[in-house]
Amino acid sequence: MINGGLNTKEVRLKAIEMFAYWEGVVNASTLAKLFKVTISNITKSLTEYRDLYPNSLKYNKSLKQYEPTSSFTCHYIDETWQEYVAFLRINSQVYKSDYWGALAVDFGPLHTGNVDPKIVRVVTQAINKKLSVKATYYSLTNPNGIERIIHPIALADSGVRWHCRAYDEYRSEFRDFHLGRITAAELNEPSKVQYEQDEAWMTMIKLKIAPQPALTESQKQVIMMDKGKGDSFIVEVRAAMAEYYIQYHLIDKEIRESNPLVRPLYLENYDEVKAWLFG
Repeated sequence: MINGGLNTKEVRLKAIEMFAYWEGVVNASTLAKLFKVTISNITKSLTEYRDLYPNSLKYNKSLKQYEPTSSFTCHYIDETWQEYVAFLRINSQVYKSDYWGALAVDFGPLHTGNVDPKIVRVVTQAINKKLSVKATYYSLTNPNGIERIIHPIALADSGVRWHCRAYDEYRSEFRDFHLGRITAAELNEPSKVQYEQDEAWMTMIKLKIAPQPALTESQKQVIMMDKGKGDSFIVEVRAAMAEYYIQYHLIDKEIRESNPLVRPLYLENYDEVKAWLFG
């Protein structure tokens, strides 16, 4: 079901625009399936949208669908690919079963890894209720596991796994804990730790990423085609998550004189941000 359900008029009008802008068609029956309501209810929303923006949509009688006119403009969506992908993800089941078909969209495998829902529930409750957590955590330095008292402040997606950002009493510092490496967890005492105390979490840094200098100009242009125009691009991330972004996107930290295609992108401003990176 579409994000937001039927709570607001804006949600329905936004869905109408999403279909019109990205797919060139607004079909009442498709919207009815997304919202799980009758077509008559959706027709009212389409009428309302056309009353608000009279020259935006035209009705194609032969195909029984609305289509954007040449003067169509967006009022509710931001027209970004990221927004549309989020829309597809939320409504993927309807797209696969009732709309495009089962093979028409593939988001790839989930990357949540071996995460126990019981563990995550403890962590999320700790964040919400401001409690510490007694957890058994496994790491390469402690492969047999060790009991830790952590103070969760946030959840973070590194691209390949989910982390809990927390203050660690064992090491007296804020650290990242892979949720999949926690095998036991229970709510503990109230925590006075605030996320504002975590400098690496609060600090936003800019990573300047560019094609390896040893590449040919044509190769650089190809690499930059999906990154934007120019000779480099900027990504703003939390300092605590910077290393994960670099690892996930296979970005080199140094210039590679030989075999630049092994890792065609490198971190151009490494010296500026290295204090926030691992090792």
